[in-house]
Amino acid sequence: VAYDLVEGPVNTEQFLKFLKEQVMPFTNPYPSPCSVLIMDNCGIHHGNGICHLVEGDHC
Repeated sequence: VAYDLVEGPVNTEQFLKFLKEQVMPFTNPYPSPCSVLIMDNCGIHHGNGICHLVEGDHC
């Protein structure tokens, strides 16, 4: 759906901004096409705002 190249480490705030601006505008509520977001167990994927953003928009 989207990508961003960043030199150096990325924190939760940067990842949340990326999701808001470049990923979520192109997703749909489940079970529509483009409705599943897959992330690994990386620490930045567990920020409070991440779950709120995804569930708030699409659940």
